[in-house]
Amino acid sequence: MPLQSSPPLPATLAPVPLPWPKRAFDLVFAGGLLLLSAPVFVLAFVGIILEHLLRGRARAPLFYTEPRVSQGRPFAFRKFNIFRPGVIEVMRQNGQFIHTKTLEHDGQSLSLVGTLLQRAYLDELPQLLSILLGDMSVVGPRPRNLEIYEQGLARGEHFRTVLKAGLTGMVQAHKDLPGLNMDKQASMDQEYLDFQLSHGPWRLFLLDMKLIRRTVTLMAKAKGL
Repeated sequence: MPLQSSPPLPATLAPVPLPWPKRAFDLVFAGGLLLLSAPVFVLAFVGIILEHLLRGRARAPLFYTEPRVSQGRPFAFRKFNIFRPGVIEVMRQNGQFIHTKTLEHDGQSLSLVGTLLQRAYLDELPQLLSILLGDMSVVGPRPRNLEIYEQGLARGEHFRTVLKAGLTGMVQAHKDLPGLNMDKQASMDQEYLDFQLSHGPWRLFLLDMKLIRRTVTLMAKAKGL
């Protein structure tokens, strides 16, 4: 259901449906990569369970799940459970919004298995499930938690309200650019929305392929997602 606290969407900005070539590619890409990465899911599950057992925890979820926003609606965002036992539980008990990027780089919140997964960008693989389910697309603005989404709306940013969230996007494909601050990132995601509204499905498909290629190149250089 739509977020109750969200301001009304301007009449000129309705949710943008995925063109069929984009959705078809999403299904082929996510389905194929899930099949290829099945061994990673098995190894991650075994590693997470063993590490939690060694730390005195009898149970451990394979995924870390939280509400994030795609096309103006909350969905269950998933990534591998890369955090040490108790880190997420304490924050939730305190009623805090969880900012995973901060936790990933604070030097103390990641588990050993989580560190290995995160360094290889494998912690993001469960988002392929969200792509298959139609909650995300391969390319689009990255999904943010409810707090950051509401802050963006307050600044007049509506691209996350009308576009499906993506595994990668304009920002992630250009992380090598200098001065990539919050305003610049918002401008780039808005540029992707403008392109999608003003071009046909095949031009959009070609742009998506370019962004995916650039993202893979940056990941190979360890410059992140």
